[in-house]
Amino acid sequence: MKKTLRYLLLLLLALGLMRPAHATALPTTGPSLAEVLNPDGTLRPGANGSFDAREFCVSTAPDGRPVFRPAGTTGTGDERWQNGFGLNGAERRINVVVRVGNDIYVGGAFRLIGNLAANYVAKWNGTAWSSLGTGAANGTDSEVVALAVAGNGDVYASGFFSLAGGIPANGLAKWNGTAWGPLSPAAGNDLDGFASALAIAPNGDLYVGGAISRAGAVPVNNVARWNGTAWSALGAGVSLGTASGRPVNALVVAANGDLYAGGSFTEAGGAPAFGVARWNGTSWNPLGTGTANGVNGAVAALAIAPNGDLYVGGSFAQAGGAPANNVARWNGTAWSAVGTGTTGTGVAVQTLGVAANGDLYIGGNFTQAGGATVSRVARWNGTAWSAVGTPPANAIGTTVLSLTVTTNGDVYAASSDFNTIASTAAYYLLRWNGTAWNTVSTGLNGVFGINYNTPIYALTTAANGDVYAGGELRMAGSAIVNSVARWNGAAWSPVGPAVGGIINSAVRAVAVAPNGDVYIGGNFTQIGGAAINYVARWNGTTWSALGTGTANSVNNTVNALALAPNGDVYVGGNFTQAGGAYTSYIARWNGTVWSAVGNNNGADGPVHTLLVASNGDLYVGGGFNQVGGVLANHIAKWNGSAWSGMGAGPANGVDAYVSALGLAANGDLYVGGGFTQAGGVPASRVARWNGTAWGPVGTGAANGTNGAVSSLVVTGNGDIYVGGDFTQFDGVAAARTARWNGTAWSPLGTGLNNAVFALALGTNGKLHFGGSFTGVGDGSKVMSRFAIYDPAAPLAATAAKAALAAQLFPNPAHGAATLRLPAGAPRLPLTLVDAQGRTVRRYPAPATAEAALDLRGLPAGTYLVRCGEYTQRLVVE
Repeated sequence: MKKTLRYLLLLLLALGLMRPAHATALPTTGPSLAEVLNPDGTLRPGANGSFDAREFCVSTAPDGRPVFRPAGTTGTGDERWQNGFGLNGAERRINVVVRVGNDIYVGGAFRLIGNLAANYVAKWNGTAWSSLGTGAANGTDSEVVALAVAGNGDVYASGFFSLAGGIPANGLAKWNGTAWGPLSPAAGNDLDGFASALAIAPNGDLYVGGAISRAGAVPVNNVARWNGTAWSALGAGVSLGTASGRPVNALVVAANGDLYAGGSFTEAGGAPAFGVARWNGTSWNPLGTGTANGVNGAVAALAIAPNGDLYVGGSFAQAGGAPANNVARWNGTAWSAVGTGTTGTGVAVQTLGVAANGDLYIGGNFTQAGGATVSRVARWNGTAWSAVGTPPANAIGTTVLSLTVTTNGDVYAASSDFNTIASTAAYYLLRWNGTAWNTVSTGLNGVFGINYNTPIYALTTAANGDVYAGGELRMAGSAIVNSVARWNGAAWSPVGPAVGGIINSAVRAVAVAPNGDVYIGGNFTQIGGAAINYVARWNGTTWSALGTGTANSVNNTVNALALAPNGDVYVGGNFTQAGGAYTSYIARWNGTVWSAVGNNNGADGPVHTLLVASNGDLYVGGGFNQVGGVLANHIAKWNGSAWSGMGAGPANGVDAYVSALGLAANGDLYVGGGFTQAGGVPASRVARWNGTAWGPVGTGAANGTNGAVSSLVVTGNGDIYVGGDFTQFDGVAAARTARWNGTAWSPLGTGLNNAVFALALGTNGKLHFGGSFTGVGDGSKVMSRFAIYDPAAPLAATAAKAALAAQLFPNPAHGAATLRLPAGAPRLPLTLVDAQGRTVRRYPAPATAEAALDLRGLPAGTYLVRCGEYTQRLVVE
């Protein structure tokens, strides 16, 4: 037993699941984890040792055991989570875009791009995104700011990270197409400062620039070279002198191998050199002569033209002593302006790209170039400046941080924030096809807020089946939205004007009336510039307050809304007034005036959730202990005439806040929240009231969940679905969501990777989830803040089930192996897939139940053998 526990600890550390602040490196040697796995992905009894687990991801079986499978394959049960809810771009800022052929590499602050979970760096091949590495340890553990790709395909990345692919790498790492690693641990890979620029020499040497004084064990001055074996300084390097700013912002290598460096420095090689200088392999040289060499400000970007001329962009007014507004050209002998450059506000040029025909593209935050009206990107054709896209409809609206030009002339541009392109949502990355700007990924329906971690707070289903979502939302799929959006089962659309109807804070509650009017509540005090306090109505044409004058609506946050059968609107929240009159935490709007609900003016604490039964009874949950003067611990009922608690005496109700309510067809009330007792009975965060007594939902001491429940729905067949921020239910592993079928709790596949705040049951029986999550629990499927789960969807045949029916031997194998199919299985062609998901061998359909596999020439590693629905894991030695 001790050996097994020791093995599990080593394995979990290797996978990063128990990683402390100073992370343990993944093992890079040793046998593959595949050698000690059962067909269902659990560990074989007696397994002991250290194994290479980098190509696997982990989830938890219902009995608590870890389950491992090759990264990139969907976890058991996750087939029921609907595809298509990634983003048409990235979830956060992209700092750098580089091109190799027509492949595009991007690095930045994102962890989600397109339909892919990719940590801070990713590749676009023109059709799909791919991560650099597999499993949770793909990419780096923090932001990437610079990339460079060598001729052999190696990718170098620098940034604020300390790990790359789970391997220690102090802000600088290399991806060799298979694995990440430091440049050379033996040589001391670490830099003592920040590397903001990278460039590759024709011979493959890597140049690094930034604010650094040591590379490995070698003293350097803000720029250094790595030759594949060792670090070296570039003479005396470059220095700021009396200037301020980052010493080196940009590096570029000319065809002859000369290195150009740009930044805020004033010295290169110990001699005056302002903002830009050249290293010829032996010494540093200024660009120009005298005190007027270089530029009179900071250089942010460099690019080489096809004829060898150097373009320089940044924040300056002169180059070589002559006027040059933020962009200039050096022809090897003299400086010249590029037209009249950029003018107006936000004039700095931050990035440059040169097309094959010599056209120059510049990016930044400028809106004028050479007198032409532009929007953050402009093109110089050798004679004149022109806009790239027509402002404002087809133009980039936020600062362009990086751009690159492909061989076919397409321009990829990364911006500092999300954009609107021709009324379409664009997430940080755009492509110019010569005619128009477009998103890179398309057809995805994830949701994005005012920043990368803004959740969906509220969901509700209308009578026609449409689902409404509320939060601080700005984009939903390709739609521009203002805090609230509508999903019709195929696409998103805004509720209210997409432009000009800004709701100035979060929407936390949504309700839809039978006539289609939409009511919202939340933290907002304005809509479209008009004073509308905390609750509003959309009638299909305009937003309006509930009430008139400065005392319209309520005086503080609204958390919950519910519609009565007669059309009255119940409102719960943190307020103490409604329509200017005192009423604490709960109120009613009858279409004309506000009123308290019952006597004694409401509750003594905030209301978090409301539910109206078909007979008109109102159930209220929150953080109160009294409602209408009646003792009611966190939950109460209004029957139209009087308030009542649930249960008798001081132990009525539950012992902490209630945030979710659901009513079953038989009248049982299900309650979720942060409590641990209901009616004095142990009930961990979910409980049932049968009209007479409280009881737990689940059995034994472990009933309920180990974290808060924030949302709950009851289906027509009586199943209970809950969402929140928990990892176990009734002692069973269940990540943020689970189902109760009347007998037992069960997870929904591998669950979700972050909190659920809202649940809505569709008219088609599908469950709609909103929250702060970005994918399923094991990361194999991306879903940005919105997800759909279909309980009726069939489960695909899994690799584990197929493995029980098909046999592969020998395994591990060397040179050859045989796959034996079960009787009656169809004879189909076979494929061999490597750990990156690439098909590396194809075999014809076998004539018999046994297929011979030729493995000669394959690198050692873990593969999947596939034949129709049958999949077997194979280790090649």
